[in-house]
Amino acid sequence: MKKFNKLFIGLTALLAFGLVACNNGGTTSTSELTSSSSEKTAASESSESSTSSHDPYQGDENWVDYVNDGSVSLSLDYEGKDFYKDGIGQFTLKTAIDGDTAHFTPLVDSLGIGVMKARFYGIDTPESTGKVQMWGKDASNFTKEKLHEADENGTIVVSSAQDDYGEPNPDSTGSRYVSLVWINLTKKNAPKEELVLLNLWIVQDGFSWVKNVQDMPQYEDTFYAAEQQARDYKLHLFSDEIPDTWNGGDFQTTSLLDIKYAVAASLEDPDYENPYDNARVRIQGTVAGFSNHILYLQDFIYYDVDDPNLGGEYCGINIFVGMSSISSKYTKLNTFIEVCGLAQDSENFGFQITDTQGRFPVGSPSSDSDARIIYTPDENVETEHNIYKFEYTTAELSTIASATNPYNLECLNCLVAVTEELTVNRVYISDDYEITLYFQNASFNCYIPFAYKGDPDKPSYRWVLEEDFLNQTFTLQGVYVLHKTTSGKNTFQIVPSSTSDLVWINL
Repeated sequence: MKKFNKLFIGLTALLAFGLVACNNGGTTSTSELTSSSSEKTAASESSESSTSSHDPYQGDENWVDYVNDGSVSLSLDYEGKDFYKDGIGQFTLKTAIDGDTAHFTPLVDSLGIGVMKARFYGIDTPESTGKVQMWGKDASNFTKEKLHEADENGTIVVSSAQDDYGEPNPDSTGSRYVSLVWINLTKKNAPKEELVLLNLWIVQDGFSWVKNVQDMPQYEDTFYAAEQQARDYKLHLFSDEIPDTWNGGDFQTTSLLDIKYAVAASLEDPDYENPYDNARVRIQGTVAGFSNHILYLQDFIYYDVDDPNLGGEYCGINIFVGMSSISSKYTKLNTFIEVCGLAQDSENFGFQITDTQGRFPVGSPSSDSDARIIYTPDENVETEHNIYKFEYTTAELSTIASATNPYNLECLNCLVAVTEELTVNRVYISDDYEITLYFQNASFNCYIPFAYKGDPDKPSYRWVLEEDFLNQTFTLQGVYVLHKTTSGKNTFQIVPSSTSDLVWINL
């Protein structure tokens, strides 16, 4: 069995690795820019009000602060309103996803629907998740900064793209709502007159194009005027500059073991700068699982390929493949593949490979950055990359999951099976039916990202209630992953790929 418990943190190897890490610095707002036009002179910044952006061009008669000049204002009262019934309501922030998408929790929810997934009305920021575009990270940072500040210190109100109270209509996906997001950064329960439209702010600061504003024609001219002004002032995505967050270079062949060392160092020292963060990498590994648009790869890496007697260890990575489907030939267990993508440490999803959307061709690879299959599952059986399943008792895996400083990452992102039956003693079911199971005498948990139908006698019944799982017994295998809770705590869980990995034992 090729398993080594000692985590050898090769920081020297990391320093020697010739990969230049790009600065993943903060977002630049218009307050930090000056006009590139010789006819426009940058004036001193004005003081920031509780609702407004900095006006970097105070004194410049050509600059218009559309966010605060009254061109766009909230006309409907929000106090006590239920978004799902009235099309407007007050919210807290659950998750800021990217530049134009966020999830919110309503303060009033008489229908018990729960989390609202918002697609921001009238804008289209560069991509920063499944596909990554220039200025996408900056747009995401800008939006997240404003939402977190408003959530902590001020007010968030979301309205549907409609003029009157009434039930909102979901977008074409059926799971999101096209939303106008109104915020105040410093005042709790701010009156509607003191809220500004974040959607317009994102456009005005040059982080988005305007798109599909026909549903609110009274805002159309202002949105396009703000975009044109951002173009004239060459702000952010309308500039000729390359942001520090952008890495558009070649893909560097990277070892999963070196990435594992960097992740370990980051966990143990929050100030450690991961050299792979925002790096374009080419990696190889064996498919250990696939679930919820995440492809998990693992491999055994020797410390010295020229001297196998020195040993090595297993390591793995999770790859976000985007929301569109990919061919099943890439997701079959034990397939050994090569993938190119952007390595990123996400505040929402931890360290992962992203920007892989469109890189999984149905046929043969057509470019050097396309994913390719090196060994099919049948071909991989006799190779050194053949899938390895870690097997632990509940106590053994609990000891691994409980380790901190240093963390025990021997099976991180690898296929794991618990050799004993597990009994559920606590269940968490989110508003959108994501299920987490906690077990007796275990410090790890199980996250179920798919519709679970555990009873073979009731194949049409989906388990979505706490009583479906509580005190029930299961066998479990899946990929062992690191999970960052909303409070910032690091926990570990097993993610099954299908119902066959989480089997209900009907006692």
